[in-house]
Parts: sequence; structure tokens; C-alpha cells
Amino acid sequence: MNYPNEINHKDCMPCLRRSKNKYNSKIINECLKSRKTVWPIPQIVQVFLPDFKIKSQINEYSFEIVELISNGAFGKVYRVKRLNSNSELYAMKMLEKSSVISGYGIKQVKDEVKIQSICGHHPFIVNCPFFWQNRNTIFIVSDFVGGGELLKLLQNHGPLPEELCRIYFAELIIIIDFLHNAGIIYRDIKPENILLDEYGHLQLIDFGLAKWLSHGCRTSTICGTTQYMAPEIFQSKPYNHVVDWWSAGVLLFQMLTNQLVTRGGAHSKFHIKNAMAAAKKGE
Repeated sequence: MNYPNEINHKDCMPCLRRSKNKYNSKIINECLKSRKTVWPIPQIVQVFLPDFKIKSQINEYSFEIVELISNGAFGKVYRVKRLNSNSELYAMKMLEKSSVISGYGIKQVKDEVKIQSICGHHPFIVNCPFFWQNRNTIFIVSDFVGGGELLKLLQNHGPLPEELCRIYFAELIIIIDFLHNAGIIYRDIKPENILLDEYGHLQLIDFGLAKWLSHGCRTSTICGTTQYMAPEIFQSKPYNHVVDWWSAGVLLFQMLTNQLVTRGGAHSKFHIKNAMAAAKKGE
């Protein structure tokens, strides 16, 4: 006796056992696809998405390490050679995710690659064409500039001739004005972050402390290099793009005299130490 709701056991057969002669490959592929397990993305990967892609045509296996250039707060910078190319040289920054996360630097790293990749077309700013991530590391690849740091030039030949200082300061003004017009505050103008290209022109690098800041807005994060920081940063006051001009002035003084501005009073070492301690506590 057949019941209206009787189950046909043939319909209960697993889809993978259905005859390929009876069903075309499209149905079989759909069945296979429906059985695939979707694994969640690990949180240590997810927090850096979508800025740092997981799967990229360019990855760490596309480059050969030539030498170590420097050590940074979260990782190291290497001079690398791109494989399958005309020996193109790049600077590869490798950041440990654990250090970035523990240092609350996720947004900072994301802003760094966004700003540098967007502004890299400027003739005085180092371009950042590639950036990605794997399980444990963030990779940021910038164009390699082989002329060395402005700091090394000052150490070996400072103070610099006034005519050369005029040229360098004019190029620095062009860079800062470009960034400010784009709504970016740099916050770390210093000779270590300025390279010289093969023609002797300035090339700004390291946008680790750069930040999007609209005109008329202020921020209050205490950051930068103490010798080049503006007074309002030390005094824990809200500040805007003007602090970059202060740093540029300090750098001009350094180029002309091969000395740094001596601070006193409110900018004493005692006040600097207290300001930094307060910032770490979130006061």
C-alpha cells in the first residue's frame, strides 16, 4: 500500500552517489560545492583586512632578501630584489603581527599604507606599491632609494652650505604643503625619515605616525621624536597640521648649524618624561 507522504528511499541517497549518467556534471558540482565547509578567517588575519590582503599575486616569495637596512619598532626593513624582473630593488618592511597588536598599532599600520600608496605619485615621496599579510607577518614594500639618509649627510658633511639648505627646505615645504592639502598630518619630520635619491632630491619615507586630519580639526596624541616635537604636543594640548612646520623649522636649524634646538622650561626633560608617562596611562 502506498501512502501519500511515503518516502522514496531513492531520493535519500547521498548526492555524491548519484549516477553520473543520470545527472550531468553541473548537478554533481553543485552537490560538491554545497558540502564544502566554510572555515572562519582567524582573528589575527581578519583584523588587518581588507587593507592587507591574504592572497596576492605579489607575496614574500616574489622577492629575494639582499641585506638588512634597519630595525623598527614592530619589525625589520630589508633591501630586497624582485624575482623575475630586471633586478628591481625595493625596501621591504616586515612587521610582526603580535607586536603590532600588543602595541595597539593596527590602525596606525593601516593608515601608513593607505597614505603612502595614495601619495606615492608625488616626486618627493617614496611610493608603496605592494603590501599584504600572511599568518604572522605584515609586509610593506616601498621603492628603494639608494642615496642614503639626510642624517648621514649631516653627520659626515654638516653643517650644510646655505644654498643647499635653501633647496632642501624648499623641497620639504612642497612635501608638507602637499600632505596638508590632502588632509594628512605627518608628525615625524626628521632627517632619519628623509632619503636622498640619485639626483640629490629629498624623498620622504616612513608614514608610521601620519594621520588623516581634516582642516579645522585637531588631535591630541603625544607622538613623534622629542627633538623635533612642537611645544603644544609636549604640553598635551590639542594640535593641528602646524606642528609639521615646527619640525621643519627645527630641521632647517639643524642643517644650517649641525645642532639641535636646546629646550628649556616647559620643554625640559622632566616635563617630556611626565608627558610621555601620562600618555601611556591614558591621562
